Amino acid sequence: MSLEKFIEDFEDAVEDVEPGSLNAGTVFKGLRSWDSLAILTVTDVVEMEYGVLLNKKSFEGVSTVEELYQLVVHKR
Repeated sequence: MSLEKFIEDFEDAVEDVEPGSLNAGTVFKGLRSWDSLAILTVTDVVEMEYGVLLNKKSFEGVSTVEELYQLVVHKR
């Protein structure tokens, strides 16, 4: 699992995010389309692609795409 692949998967999961528009330091909670549906979609993608179960509380301690990636790596 690479950070680059994770970013691509994240971009695909969140509505209205252009491919290639995010980077490791992007504060995903600041995205216009970041809402409860985005949380569910990202949670599903992480579970299917990486075998890691996240819940809504998992997002409380992270704010950037890389921090979320590191959380997934740690839980793997």
